[in-house]
Amino acid sequence: YPRTITHNAEQPSLATKTGKSQEHTRMRNETREKEHPDPEGKSSNRIMMNFAARKSIALIGLMLLSLSACDGKTDSGSDSRTKDPVVDRSANGASLKLERRAAFDTTRQRLEMSELPQLDAVDKRLETLFQMIDRRDLTGLEKMVYPGEGVHVDLKAHRTVPELKKELSQPDGYFQKFYLDSQLLRQSTGDSSQVSLHELFNKNSRVQAEYYLEPGATQIEVRFYLGSTPEENFRVNNAVLIQREGEWYFLQLP
Repeated sequence: YPRTITHNAEQPSLATKTGKSQEHTRMRNETREKEHPDPEGKSSNRIMMNFAARKSIALIGLMLLSLSACDGKTDSGSDSRTKDPVVDRSANGASLKLERRAAFDTTRQRLEMSELPQLDAVDKRLETLFQMIDRRDLTGLEKMVYPGEGVHVDLKAHRTVPELKKELSQPDGYFQKFYLDSQLLRQSTGDSSQVSLHELFNKNSRVQAEYYLEPGATQIEVRFYLGSTPEENFRVNNAVLIQREGEWYFLQLP
């Protein structure tokens, strides 16, 4: 979600960053549609079935935009002069560090994170996913999705658990390209600027998270800020997690 901002000459303008984000999402969508044509309109039916979930995500997005207009921060979330050095974590086997930045409710009120025990479970899910991306092995990701809900791969694509499991097994499929293999992604898109999440996360020693809680705190949206490459924040989708039967599951993947 784009943030509004006082323009800093050292950083890309909002229009430039929004364009990059839209182009990145468009590329992901085009690749997905080529690999998974939908002649019978099944995707449309699933979209209607998941209207309530998508509406909730969209409402949080509007809240994020409104909140951003008030706080006067750049999209990177930090001044470019204070960003972390770029690293190669794979060289020494270091894990990506997840840090809590802030938490808000739907009225845009800041919450005290120490009083939100559910964030521990959410962080654990996120850290598990980060470790899977580091290993370039997403085996078992479908177990982190609630069967009755499925998961949004991005803002326009929904997968049931069986569909997700099938797609994860494809050696040159969506997840292999956009999550794990930059070379395959660039070859398939013809765009040398494309970067997989694996390569992107590997350049960062830490990522900060902002949490946005729905009433009842059983659905939480998470926005990510990269420590070393904040100019590439647009490449990471917001994650949405939901609580079902006492456990936390992904409703939307980053």
